[in-house]
Amino acid sequence: MKRHALATSARFASLLLAGIALASCALQDAPALEGEGDVSGTPALIEIDLERMIYQQRYDPWEAASIFPDGKVMRHPPEGTVPRDRITFAPQVTDGVDDEGAYVDRVPYRLDRRALQRGQNRYDIFCAPCHGVAGDGVAQVAVAMSLRKPPTLVDAPIAAYPAGRLYQAIDVGYGLMRSYAADLTVEDRWAVVAYVQALQRARSTALDALPPAVRARALSELP
Repeated sequence: MKRHALATSARFASLLLAGIALASCALQDAPALEGEGDVSGTPALIEIDLERMIYQQRYDPWEAASIFPDGKVMRHPPEGTVPRDRITFAPQVTDGVDDEGAYVDRVPYRLDRRALQRGQNRYDIFCAPCHGVAGDGVAQVAVAMSLRKPPTLVDAPIAAYPAGRLYQAIDVGYGLMRSYAADLTVEDRWAVVAYVQALQRARSTALDALPPAVRARALSELP
């Protein structure tokens, strides 16, 4: 019994060694994979055809295309779809104008302390470097702009602008100022407008008109 077990173990070991030897020979005879080098250790050069997509078969704009029932290669978007970068709100919200194209007078969002704090945060990041923390145009960037300084937002004429006009300046840009539509969501743009209007009201409000608690705090914080 013991002799039979030893013979079986020896036969299994021989088969295992033979399998390893065959696998080694197969690996040595197989060609090297692209990019891994050959058996000598020399790295293989990978040739990349960078122009393959340029010369591939394709349709050009306005070309006839037999694969479509109407024979046109230029396709219309499926009915009911909207591009992911297109917002389909009312023009009062997305453009700052009413149905007749006039600027809206009010921010079309519910305003509370949280909205104003959000507007202040976005204003301090994107607007204050040029227009100043207080909106008065006193800023480090303004000092370096000798030909045309950023305007004050809290004095005439901008202090009299309707909310929609302020929104459009943020949305599409104005003069030397670029559009901030890529940086601020629609709601954030209106939050900035609301905060700018708060700065304007603070600029024109007398201390005596403030509630006692607010007046006391203002007097303690003002220089």
